[in-house]
Formats: sequence, structure tokens, C-alpha cells
Amino acid sequence: MKDSAIIEKVLGGDTASFEMLILKYQSKLFATSMNVVKNRELAEDITQEAYLKAFQKLDTLKDREQFFPWIKRIALNIALNHFEKEKRVMDVENDDEEGSFFDKITSGESAEDLTLKEELHKYVRSFVEALPDKLRVVILLREVEDMSYEEISEMMNIPLGTVRSRLFNARQIIKDRLINQGLADGMYQIS
Repeated sequence: MKDSAIIEKVLGGDTASFEMLILKYQSKLFATSMNVVKNRELAEDITQEAYLKAFQKLDTLKDREQFFPWIKRIALNIALNHFEKEKRVMDVENDDEEGSFFDKITSGESAEDLTLKEELHKYVRSFVEALPDKLRVVILLREVEDMSYEEISEMMNIPLGTVRSRLFNARQIIKDRLINQGLADGMYQIS
């Protein structure tokens, strides 16, 4: 059943149908939360809170086929708010979405190259975790969550130029640390 049909049922009084949306997107929404916070329980709480807020505000969703992007934004806002309040350490989890960013680090097919790639992934993860909060959040939203510059700007309520600047700075710090570790002899491609 399409999201729009489920939403119409819920708004028509069949509130139990909302469970279909929960089941459909729960694991993806949880993964999104885990990409921002380090704590599994906290990610579960954020996911639950996002569904609660979405249920309460469901009538404000204009494009009923855009339920997942809408609830994902709600979850990210909750996670970012919590992050700002608690100043928790950010984490980059090993999941399918992460590959698009970390696979840009190196390229190679030999066993030696694959081992080097694994090692570089570990270094880059630790470098991302060590970034200042404002840089870490922006790079995670862009590279792990694959959000556009405009979406990040809107979500974090910062100018587009600030998003670009923070991404540049985060990437430059990672690049410099790779060079300082002797791991970046032209083998990374962070863009």
C-alpha cells in the first residue's frame, strides 16, 4: 500500500494503520539516528520520538508520498538537538550507507590495496570522530546521510556558505591528518 493511502486512512480515523508506516521505515530511521548518535538506546528513543511527532503532525505533511524524507528530517532534528544539548560524541557506524563516503578514500583491487583501504577507513573514522562538533555533524549529514547542501543548511539553520565552509574545513582536516600519518600519498580522493 502506498504511503499516501496509509496516511489518508490514519487521518480518516484509522490510527492503527500508522503501524504500517512504522514497520515500513523503522530500521532505516534507526540507522539514520545511529549515524548521528553513538548510543543504541538513544537512537531507539530518537526513532520512537520521531514517530510520535510525525503521528501528531501528520496532517501538516503536504506531499503524502514524501513521508520517509519528512520523518527522517524529524529524526535528524531530534538527534541534532540532543547532540547539541548533551555534546555527545558522534559516531560513524559500519553500515551500507557509509560505503559511499569511505569508498572514496582509496581505490585498488589487490589484497594489499584492500588491506590498506581497511586501515584507511579506520583512520578516517577516528578522524571524523575527532572533528569539532560543528564540522562533524555537517560531514556526517553530507557524506553518510547523503543530504544536499541545501537540506543541511535548512536543517541546521545555517547559511549555505557556512555549510560549504564547514565541509571544506572538515575534509581538509581529514586530508591533513592522513598526510601527517603518512597515509595519503596521492591514494585518497576525498571530494
